[in-house]
Amino acid sequence: MLAVALPELRREFDVGHAEIGWLVSAYLIAMAVAQPLGGRVGDQLGRARVFRAGLIAFLVLSIGAAFSPTFPVLVLLRTGQALVGAAAIPNGMAMLRETVPSSKLGQSSGFTGAAISISAAAGPLLGAGLLEIGSWRLLFLMNIPLVLLALASLALLAYPDARQRKRFELDWPGALAFAALLVSLTFVLDSVHGGGGALALGGGVAALFVLSAVFLQRQRTSPSPVAEWRLFRNTSYAAATGYVLLTNLVMYTTLLTVPFFLEEVQGQSHRVTGLVLGSMSIVSAAVAPIGGRMSDALGRRWPAAAGSVIILASVIALAAGIDRDVPAWYLASCLGVIGFGMALSFGAASTAAIEIAPRELAGAAAGTNSMMRYLGSIVGAGILGGVLNRGSGAPDVELFRFIFFVLVAMAAAATATTLFIHRYVSQAREAAPAEREAPAGIAPEAARRV
Repeated sequence: MLAVALPELRREFDVGHAEIGWLVSAYLIAMAVAQPLGGRVGDQLGRARVFRAGLIAFLVLSIGAAFSPTFPVLVLLRTGQALVGAAAIPNGMAMLRETVPSSKLGQSSGFTGAAISISAAAGPLLGAGLLEIGSWRLLFLMNIPLVLLALASLALLAYPDARQRKRFELDWPGALAFAALLVSLTFVLDSVHGGGGALALGGGVAALFVLSAVFLQRQRTSPSPVAEWRLFRNTSYAAATGYVLLTNLVMYTTLLTVPFFLEEVQGQSHRVTGLVLGSMSIVSAAVAPIGGRMSDALGRRWPAAAGSVIILASVIALAAGIDRDVPAWYLASCLGVIGFGMALSFGAASTAAIEIAPRELAGAAAGTNSMMRYLGSIVGAGILGGVLNRGSGAPDVELFRFIFFVLVAMAAAATATTLFIHRYVSQAREAAPAEREAPAGIAPEAARRV
């Protein structure tokens, strides 16, 4: 919903492209930091309880955001939404992992992906409709019935939370270092195209190196690091998670770029923007269950590879066809094809990452995988803000063409990663017997190894 409202928010609060980009980037940074933490908290305190608490806090912050008096307050409340909303995704995926048989996990992920795509398709259309009848504040108030429905669904689920007593451990210094690292990364990307001058850019780069060193040292020495980095020793997990990062960079950057192009270059209405953005999710919703079944039948690798090639072809078409007079149907068609490729590949890659991890680390594995998804979005939003950062005027078409050519390179890299994703988890574990799930009775430290 919010993507459609970004141009209007920029005008109402009288901020530039780089500033409005922080509304997106701050949310993504908080999500990236909190995703693995949310998964760990669910592993330790119970998934449904953490899921429920996150939803309630998200509802309160949504109401606050609807009445934000200034842009900084809106950014702060939006960031809070991300911090508490991060409890939902990794714990929801972990609940699926624990309750669905392995032979049906791809199909289940396909249906879950379809549900997410349906909501994503409705988002731009609903956002455009709310903007037609009122202001952007209605978009946040719309979260009230949505969260109440989610809470009711969770109550009907009656998920049997384990009641084990576990010591609560989180690496808060590591999380703060990670957040500072992502903020500095976003600042550097925003500064590349003149946002503050050479001095600001140099300071940002220096801070990026220092914070990277601090964060890496903390992750190396912490007994409970922000993310379960040891999972990346498994080639398939690393490849599947890398694919998720790169494809989300492509998808999210596209979804953020198109509204600015349609409304600020072509002068199109909110309604047209909503219809164009919705095409991606509508197609994805229809194809996602089929993609899930294909990943169960053919293995995880081939649906991921096929979908990645389709995404690459569509991004090439966007880069070649973007022009001041390009028709909306052409953009909608390209986004629809991207949605088709995402539906085939994204569920297979995400399922591959989660199923290859030990069962007791399902929350951490899902959280780390989801963190990388948001990291891709952060980089994409930063690239967009940096490229379009030319003051308050409308950007030139050539800048949009440059963005899509960058996305072509990212889509090509994503295609390459699919070659290293396993087909069937049983084959992957037979090929690496030291990486099997630890049987009951194994010490916790040994069980953490992939």
